[in-house]
Amino acid sequence: MAATLTERGGKWTISFTVEIAQSIPEPRAPERIIGIDVGITTLYTGATLNGEHVLDVENPRHYVRAEKKLAHAQRIASRRQGPKKGTAPSNRWKKANGRVQRTHAGIANARKNLINQTTSMLAKNYDVIVIEDLNVAGMVKNHCLAKHVADAAWGEFARQLEYKTQWYGSALVRVDRFYPSSKTCSQCGTVKATLSLDDRVYHCGTCGLTLGRDVNAAINLARQGLAGTNSGAGRGGEVRPAQQKLVATAHPDEASTETLTVVGA
Repeated sequence: MAATLTERGGKWTISFTVEIAQSIPEPRAPERIIGIDVGITTLYTGATLNGEHVLDVENPRHYVRAEKKLAHAQRIASRRQGPKKGTAPSNRWKKANGRVQRTHAGIANARKNLINQTTSMLAKNYDVIVIEDLNVAGMVKNHCLAKHVADAAWGEFARQLEYKTQWYGSALVRVDRFYPSSKTCSQCGTVKATLSLDDRVYHCGTCGLTLGRDVNAAINLARQGLAGTNSGAGRGGEVRPAQQKLVATAHPDEASTETLTVVGA
């Protein structure tokens, strides 16, 4: 139907728009449910209803790792004669600016590749995927976290899950952002009053559960997802705070971290 030719970072690509007949599969029965807790240190942590830790994707920090290289390229470009009103940019500026653009493109491509691998694996292998409905736009306003939140690209992760779950017949459930998934004990349901970001291990003072903070949150999200599918929230639905209720309990021994699915290693 159409074609678009674009240039980015010195590389040319052509995108074709075609019209195809695509059938949307019937939603699968909610048998394999996974809760995904996103973070900075560990990008994605996944756990099932019974407390099994099944997904662990470390954050490669694409932008942070390339920051020095990018700053060096930008510093060189700033010393060249760039485009100004009435003045054409020099060839040396064009060459230096090309290095900046290629560095940016490499960061974006590496980030997009990891997200595509992870979301495709989840949509194909799980019937229900549960994530938090995070306010990413509000988080990037925090100058202390903005760079790391933007580098993690949680919004793009959720966007790809949205359409890929429809492609493969799975369901995406968004749990309300105010649900205390990290503060709630996945064994007894006790909710802590406070939990700082520095506390990476969850200790429950009621039942004695000791578990990784992200794993504990992922278990709670998985159970909220089951509640959402049973209540009709289903594909793309939300579980509001009034619907929060733990469906099952997990023994501490069941929250195993021995077998992990590592994506993009």
